[in-house]
Amino acid sequence: IRAQVMAFPSTNRQASLWKRLLIGFAEECEPDSAGRLLISPELREHARITRQVMFAGQGTHFEIWDLEAWKTQFEVLRSGGGTNLPPGMENFSL
Repeated sequence: IRAQVMAFPSTNRQASLWKRLLIGFAEECEPDSAGRLLISPELREHARITRQVMFAGQGTHFEIWDLEAWKTQFEVLRSGGGTNLPPGMENFSL
């Protein structure tokens, strides 16, 4: 999926926004000796993470969401919102 996102046209404003949102804040991190992940202050602020989080599996990685933000995002998708795909994804299917 990352390769598909990176193939979005850079000259398209909407595609650039999607790129920024989908991969622009990605960070790699290693668990500490107790198996915990330290989320940088910048990412916690960006994601508005407070106390409770949701881990969302993404194949070879996962996303960490503030629980309330996740519920809101999921409800938008569930209600049929977010159906405007960026250029290059017209024939994309799962």
